[in-house]
Amino acid sequence: MNDLSYSDFEGALRQALPFLDEETPIDADTSLTELGLDSLTLLGLVVELEDRFSVELPDEMLVMEAFATPSTLWSSLSKLPRA
Repeated sequence: MNDLSYSDFEGALRQALPFLDEETPIDADTSLTELGLDSLTLLGLVVELEDRFSVELPDEMLVMEAFATPSTLWSSLSKLPRA
C-alpha cells in the first residue's frame, strides 16, 4: 500500500506495541515507550511501516527520539518519499 493513511499507521502501532489493546485510544502525544516500544519492538515496527507504506526509513530516523510519540513518528513518516 503506497498511500499514507493515519488509520493504517495506527494499525501498525497496535500490531507492534504489546501494551496497546484494540479498545485503547491512541493519543498523539502518548509516549510510545509507555505503550511498550523498546529496541526489539522498534525493529518490528520499522519493518511493518516500511512494508505497509512502501517506504525506507533512513538510518538517521532509526533512533528512539523519532519514535517518541505517535505524532513525532507520523510527522517523520509522512515526509518520506514512497516507492
